[in-house]
Amino acid sequence: MDFTVLLPTRNRPALLQRALASVLAQRVDGLEVLVIDDGTTDPFAGPLAALKAARDQRVRFLHLPPRPHGHGQSHALNVGAAQASGRYLCFLDDDDEWTDPHYLACAAGIIDGPDQPVDLLFFDQIAFANGRRLEQTIWIEDLAQVLPPAMRPGPDGAWRVDAADLLRAHGFCHLNATIIRRDLFNEIGGFDNALRYECDRDFYLRAIDRARVITYLPRAVARHNVPDPTRRDNMSTLVSDTEKRFFQTTLLGKAILFSRQEVVRAFARRHHTYTLKHLATSLYKGRHYGLARQYALEALPVGFNLKWLAFCCWLGLLAAFDLRRPRQAAGQVPGG
Repeated sequence: MDFTVLLPTRNRPALLQRALASVLAQRVDGLEVLVIDDGTTDPFAGPLAALKAARDQRVRFLHLPPRPHGHGQSHALNVGAAQASGRYLCFLDDDDEWTDPHYLACAAGIIDGPDQPVDLLFFDQIAFANGRRLEQTIWIEDLAQVLPPAMRPGPDGAWRVDAADLLRAHGFCHLNATIIRRDLFNEIGGFDNALRYECDRDFYLRAIDRARVITYLPRAVARHNVPDPTRRDNMSTLVSDTEKRFFQTTLLGKAILFSRQEVVRAFARRHHTYTLKHLATSLYKGRHYGLARQYALEALPVGFNLKWLAFCCWLGLLAAFDLRRPRQAAGQVPGG
């Protein structure tokens, strides 16, 4: 069996049905689909059970015990990966869909090519917000334009790239368009269960740091529906802006400490500084001056400039004179 598709879901059976149909439309043999139910609750449990009863033989359902807000994407995907039979793991969010029925067949052609074994395969996807296509670069759609002029794609249109090449791009490849060899997934330890935001970015940095053969095919294979910020049923809307910055500093700090390649460490150091500055600014806007000063000072040595130094001094003054504001409870992270 070549491919196992991991499809985590929680309380969205109607969206899951559409996502699952797009997976089963793939024109490829050797397909296994694992739907990981992260504790779906009433009134969604009934429709999910009906979907399970009508399933294709290629589909297995795994059920995690109920828990407030679920166990999270990382845990659900790790549980699925532990049960997978395929040599390669693929991913799809339950509110998205694959749009190219030849996606996995194309990937199989690359896997069976001269580069053996292929560790990572990256493709593109298209983003929509409120039904409108977003035209700006979001992930690695610009990669082919920023690669060195001497580089050329192979006969199949795929580029052989490495971590340094990938980090030239605007962003990182979304999981919907990522395929990883299961042995490499196990080697890097899968997803970080402690991250409730941008666990995919953390996974991407660790994967490209360790992978030996990486291919990129500039072909849109999926549709990503940008979450509605007013809803609270998505990983990116369950946490506050301040918590998001905290998770970002955590994953980038890990990359600085544990990456094997200097190019990945350098990328993480640079973006860690940017994130600390964003975190300090967010805390400042929330009137948490002491915490804002702490993170602003942490960013100062790497991202030094006179304007940021002045901001640090200003935060120090505000923190010193902010005597009437009650202290945050120990261990409490202020909301965004």
